[in-house]
Amino acid sequence: MSLKLIDDKIRRAFSDAALQYDVLTGLHKEIGLELLAKAAAHEGNGPILDVGMVPIPAFILDVGMGTGWLTGRLKNYFPDARVIGIDFAAGMVDVARMREKDCAIVQADARHMPFQENTFEMIASNFAYQWVGDLPKAFANCRAILKSEGKLYLTMFGYSTFRELFEALRKTRDAAKGNIALPRLADRGQVCDALIEAGFHDVNVEEERIKVHFQDMLALVKWIKDIGANALMGDMFIGRDWLNRANAYYTRTFADQWGICATFEVIWVVARK
Repeated sequence: MSLKLIDDKIRRAFSDAALQYDVLTGLHKEIGLELLAKAAAHEGNGPILDVGMVPIPAFILDVGMGTGWLTGRLKNYFPDARVIGIDFAAGMVDVARMREKDCAIVQADARHMPFQENTFEMIASNFAYQWVGDLPKAFANCRAILKSEGKLYLTMFGYSTFRELFEALRKTRDAAKGNIALPRLADRGQVCDALIEAGFHDVNVEEERIKVHFQDMLALVKWIKDIGANALMGDMFIGRDWLNRANAYYTRTFADQWGICATFEVIWVVARK
């Protein structure tokens, strides 16, 4: 399948999920608040995502804004800044325009952002870049539109996200499936390499793993679909029989008294132009 068709599939999935997205993404919001707090710290020796001794940004871009939740909070944290949010899914853009009247909302792709070079002092992004197929190109686009010494702050899901789900699918697939490749996200090293290739300096990439409980694997798969992230599975067809076998394996292997565990690997990035 061509890259454009894959992009279109992801775009449609997130557009369809826009109206229920905020209800289903508590983890995204929790991490987003931490990202905001760290980016606004202004402590020279503060935590990893630390704006440091730089002027208050006048122009801020939120990449992959979804329904604009982070975009609006960036405006609250930096009330004097011009805050712009972009997303490539029309449904997300429509919701963001209705809710964030004090921010400029633009439909655009992270790899082809329609801004002049040297525009922004700060770019933020919360759980968007895992869906971008060409990270070096996307990060190079970020660097180009940042001003000198401007900073990129982002979180993204990493390779170990849903590792239990991928193991359950791999262990229970039908022999007829052969060695079908299960799609996986970029790991910490690949993200770091992509930032350096794009020309960023002072690149700091860290990761953490969070365990979230679901009733069972079927509930996890439904949640993935409901937020539009089912594009992660690519074009792989998972029939009912395979899904039931995987669910049984998942329950045997990764269940506890609260249900089944799902790993989310969060990659934290700060980089300077």
